[in-house]
Order: sequence, then structure tokens, then C-alpha cells
Amino acid sequence: MSDYQCIDVEQMDSITKVRIVDSKILDQGLVKQLAEELQTLLSELTEPKLLFDLAAVNFLSSAALNNLVILNKKVQKQNGKIVLTGVQPQIYEIFNITGLNRWFKVTETMDEAIAEMAVSYTHLTLPTKA
Repeated sequence: MSDYQCIDVEQMDSITKVRIVDSKILDQGLVKQLAEELQTLLSELTEPKLLFDLAAVNFLSSAALNNLVILNKKVQKQNGKIVLTGVQPQIYEIFNITGLNRWFKVTETMDEAIAEMAVSYTHLTLPTKA
């Protein structure tokens, strides 16, 4: 995997855990760099299962939120999934107000996020005939 400045990436079996390093994603340059790093990461994955740990993030600009929406669309086109965890209350409020909570699965804990990622893919398994 590539070297990143805005994100820490950890592979957990088939799940890629992404932790955003900065607490405030407001500056246009930082938003652009984050978007580029996420795009690079996505290009390295075939069927991305991205688990975003946002525990350290206190502020997200509208441009950063837009980049998450764009990333989510790209992930879905690759038959992937994004799950968010550790979302601070002030950011979750923005998700509720803007309706982004319907675009993303948000969990309170890492264990719930991992479980959600596993559940999300069970529907792809077709039942076998006896």
C-alpha cells in the first residue's frame, strides 16, 4: 500500500480500516489531499470494504463530506461498502440534517462496524439447493 499523510490504513482480513489522522478537515488543501489519498487507496482495492474510524475527527467541511459521498459512489460501483464508526455527535448531527445517515451505515463501536461489514455481504451468497 502507498504511504499516506492524512490517513492510517490497516488491513484486517478482507476489511480495510481507514483512520483519518487530522481532527479538523476544513482547509481546502487538506480536503484535496485527503480526497487524493482516498482515491489512491481505492485504486489499490478490487472489492473495497472500507471501515472508517472517525473517532479523532471533530470537524468536517462540506467539501470533505462531498468527497465521502463521491467515494461511497465509487466504492458501490466496485461492489464494495463503507461503514463509519467513532463518529462524533456534532458530525453525526450533520449527517442527520443533510440525510447522509441514509447513505452511510454508522456504528458506535469498532466491533459493531466489523459485524456490520460481515452482515452486509451475507446477502450476496445464494442459497444452495439440497
